[in-house]
Amino acid sequence: MRPVLLFAIAALLPTATGAQTPSPLPAPVEIVNLEQHLWTTMAEGDFAAVKALFTKDFIEVDDHIQAADALLINLKRCKLESYELRDLQVRILSSDSAMTAYHLVNTFNCGTDEKAERKSYDRNATTVWVRQSRDAKWLVQAHTESQSKSDSQAR
Repeated sequence: MRPVLLFAIAALLPTATGAQTPSPLPAPVEIVNLEQHLWTTMAEGDFAAVKALFTKDFIEVDDHIQAADALLINLKRCKLESYELRDLQVRILSSDSAMTAYHLVNTFNCGTDEKAERKSYDRNATTVWVRQSRDAKWLVQAHTESQSKSDSQAR
């Protein structure tokens, strides 16, 4: 009877190929660091690194709806000169997804070195981060920005 019992117990245990251990919940500070890294990379103008931080189906919603390629074209045309993420909050949605929400103050230069054309924004933003199962890398799937009360009053 003992061999039969051991066989029955062994049949109920997950196998290496049959079950995956769930990813641990991310620490909020990990997501904060990812958001900060995204903005630093955009400000540095490293567009290959920026693109590598987006999922293939990335979408941005602000005054327009655009995919990663359109966003990168805009970032090449208008250089991010400064940014500040205020009141950044993190919401863990699952072990493989999280969202940030924050107040964003930034300045872009859409002109040239000889003739600057600065545009300043005061907005509210959210970013959705997802962990890719194949390599456990976190990527941005969606980003939104909307006018804040102070931005709409300044116009």
